[in-house]
Amino acid sequence: MSRIFYDLLFYLLLPLVFIRLLWRSLKEPAYRENPFQRLGFVPRKVSLKPIIWVHAVSAGETIAVVPLVNRLLEKHCEIVMTNMTPTGRERCDALLGARVENYYAPYDFSGAMKRFLFRIRPQVLVIVDTELWPNMIHYAHARGTKILSVNARLSERSAKSYRFIGNFASQMLKKLDIVAVQKPAHGKRFVDLGLENSKLYVAGSIKFNSIHQSKNHHRLKSAIQILGPKRKIIASSTHAGEEQLLVKAFEELKSEWLDLMLVIAPRHVSRVEEVEAVVKRQGMVVNRRSTGRPCDASTDIFILDSMGELSYFYGACEIAVIGGSFVPVGGHNFIEAVTANLPVIMGPHLDNVEELLEDFIEKDAIITVSDLEELINTLHLLLKNIDRRSLMVRRATAVYERNQGAIERVERLILAQLK
Repeated sequence: MSRIFYDLLFYLLLPLVFIRLLWRSLKEPAYRENPFQRLGFVPRKVSLKPIIWVHAVSAGETIAVVPLVNRLLEKHCEIVMTNMTPTGRERCDALLGARVENYYAPYDFSGAMKRFLFRIRPQVLVIVDTELWPNMIHYAHARGTKILSVNARLSERSAKSYRFIGNFASQMLKKLDIVAVQKPAHGKRFVDLGLENSKLYVAGSIKFNSIHQSKNHHRLKSAIQILGPKRKIIASSTHAGEEQLLVKAFEELKSEWLDLMLVIAPRHVSRVEEVEAVVKRQGMVVNRRSTGRPCDASTDIFILDSMGELSYFYGACEIAVIGGSFVPVGGHNFIEAVTANLPVIMGPHLDNVEELLEDFIEKDAIITVSDLEELINTLHLLLKNIDRRSLMVRRATAVYERNQGAIERVERLILAQLK
């Protein structure tokens, strides 16, 4: 596939892209906001300071990159951040505010991308988590912008997809100036696809340095008061199909622990009514964060349908189950649960976090289960055994602390491109 053919195909599919955007906005109206930004129409940027464009697709990537952005701001850089989703923009606004400019990323066709680059004029483009778009990379490279892919990861499955487009992927990788990978195995896959060895750096995962909001004791205390005195398991970043499984496990456990509560934090807040319907079909008493009501003795399940509060509710619970890992999504970031001092359980689908998880599994710091029966047995074990929970937390904390430093390494790589 040539880039010109790719660009033509994107233009032809553009009406469908906007139809999909409109369809998504039926559940999440924020998708209808600022549609012209997606076509590259943003205010022209004029600054005497170096301008760095940071692209983070959604909320998880935005949260992970905030400490890095803060460090770059301290070095007197101007930051323009782009996201693909409303949740990414909401997190950017909440965590960085007016200190950065934040827009929806332009769609990856030539007109939008050239327009955006002309108006922003960045010296450096920082792409978080291997969000590689051919026209973004081509036109940034063409105008002399240095391009870094940071926190980059490439699973074997993704590598196979890139190999399928062969020379197209190779030409794209050759235009990158730096690829800072999380693990050596990721780096080898990039090199096998055509990346020059001299452009590869093993920097570690910046998600080990993500911000720790749970240190806000006032909001943590508020979460504890809202949930009340029951023992609590929290299931975070859940997807369709996982809530049913979690509720079945909860029903089994509740026969032994009458004072047990399950907290569910869906990955997408737009699914909250669907999640509530699943729970109520099982005859459970439900409370939602958005009601503002504290839980009482009758509450079985609490649905966290808000943004930016997950770390506080982690701190109010005993055990964390990480979603996206019990259905073929690939798992989600578990570091926030680790830093909240919770023992962590994950399911069998771990493609997205496999290498990040490696050290934790090796040290028996996180437990993975393959099915509902194993999940029930593991939760039963941890609910009964505080010593086992404490041991898992100590081991996970030790692994976490050994993996610090990625932010500093990536920052040095970015600043070197400004010289």
